[in-house]
Amino acid sequence: MFVNVSPVTGQTFIDCPDSVPKDHFLLVHGDSCFQFLLSRLRTHSVARSDCESRGGTLAMVKSADIQSFLYRELNTTFRSFTGKFWIGLNDIDKEDVFKWEDGSALNFTNWNTGQGPNSGSWSHLVSHNENDCVVLNMEYGGKWSEYPCESSMLLSNPQVAEHPFICQYKLPPRVMSTVPTSPTTEALLTDTSVDTGPGSTDLSEGLKTTVSSLSPAPEITKSST
Repeated sequence: MFVNVSPVTGQTFIDCPDSVPKDHFLLVHGDSCFQFLLSRLRTHSVARSDCESRGGTLAMVKSADIQSFLYRELNTTFRSFTGKFWIGLNDIDKEDVFKWEDGSALNFTNWNTGQGPNSGSWSHLVSHNENDCVVLNMEYGGKWSEYPCESSMLLSNPQVAEHPFICQYKLPPRVMSTVPTSPTTEALLTDTSVDTGPGSTDLSEGLKTTVSSLSPAPEITKSST
C-alpha cells in the first residue's frame, strides 16, 4: 500500500489529528493534512462547519506549492477533471477584499480569467455581490473561480451552490524519542571534571574508571576448616 509521507516533517497520515478518518482520502503535504471530501456536496457554510468540527479549516492555498499539490492529487490520484472544490477563501466580510479562513490576507493568487477582485469582466460586475466564495475549478486547470456561497432559488438567478471540498489540518509537532537516564548516569555523562589521568584528554576513559569504581567488592568465601 502506498503511504504518503511529508518531505518536510517525515510524517504520514497516521500522524494527522485523531479526529480525522485515516483513509486514502487523507494526504500529508508540508506541515498539514489535507482531506479530500469528494462525495460530499455541501454549501460553503456547511463545508466550513464540517472541517471545523474535526479541528480544521477549508484548505488555504497560500502558495504555488500547495496549489500544485492539490491540483496534482485531484487530477492524477482522484481523477477529478471537472469538479469544483470549495477552498478557504472568500470576501464575505467586505466586497473584493478576499481573506483566508485564518484571517490572513491574500498574497499568492491563481484566479481564472475574469475572476477575482477588480477583474473588470462583465460577469464579475454583474454577479460579484453574490459570488463571495471561491472554488478550485478543475474544469479550468485548477484556477480559482467565484461562486455563490449558498444556494439560491430566485427565479431570476437560480444557483445550486453545493460542491465537494477539501479540509486542512495542522500536523501535531513531531515528538522525538529520547533514551531515559537515571540520576547517576546523568551525572556521569555530564561531569566533565573526571580525572582521566596525567596527559589524557579521553573523557570516555575517565567515565570507565569512574564506573568501575562503583563495581561491587569481590565476594569473600569462607575457608573450609
